[in-house]
Amino acid sequence: MINSNTKTKNIEINEQIQPNLLILQFKHVYWMTYKRLIFLLLLSLVMLSPLFAQRLGGGLMLGPAFSTMNISGNDSTRFRPDFTGGVRIALIPERSIFGAEIDVLYSRQGMSTKKGLDDGNNTIRFMEKSHYINVPLLLNIYLRKWKEDDEDESMIPRLRIGPQIGFCGGGNDVMEVKGKKKQQYITPWETGSFNRIDYGLTAALSYWFVEVRYTFGMANVFKESEKSTNHVISVTWSDIW
Repeated sequence: MINSNTKTKNIEINEQIQPNLLILQFKHVYWMTYKRLIFLLLLSLVMLSPLFAQRLGGGLMLGPAFSTMNISGNDSTRFRPDFTGGVRIALIPERSIFGAEIDVLYSRQGMSTKKGLDDGNNTIRFMEKSHYINVPLLLNIYLRKWKEDDEDESMIPRLRIGPQIGFCGGGNDVMEVKGKKKQQYITPWETGSFNRIDYGLTAALSYWFVEVRYTFGMANVFKESEKSTNHVISVTWSDIW
């Protein structure tokens, strides 16, 4: 005959084990999904290279970025200015209208809310500052054919489009009251903070050494919140070698 105390203990153990198993299963699925994304990005680059590339080039990118978040149920978010910068590695054709590129960019993102008043009629504003390493894989479409006197791609208008994956390194919650700011750093490992992985679509228009780029985020920025996605517009200076 089984003791009732033994039954109770077994039930308690099962109740503790089941959530732990669910967490482990979720982490496994989460990690496998993003490993596949990274693999697909690298595979696409390898597949594109023999089709379009004539030579390998690269350069630096740096410029202002204007970011905001689209948060479900919140219409007070505004663009917040900051910067982005990094390196680009491009597969540049000499006569084809197609090329490919992969970038590694540090991007300071986030959003700002419009100013309001608290209960004491003090002017308040909330800002979110986040830090990302973004890796877009882009198909380059040259909008005119190469000419004999074209030494490089800089004088050819270019459309760039492709997927992007981002890795969040944390951020800051900033509360501004009467012009004075108080901020708190948050890591992506804290409960309810930033999701460590972001992904979306990127489109850009380039001419000479200037590029205007828009990134449309598709992943939730925060772990525990309504739908929230990143949106970034950047204007960068980019050389090529």
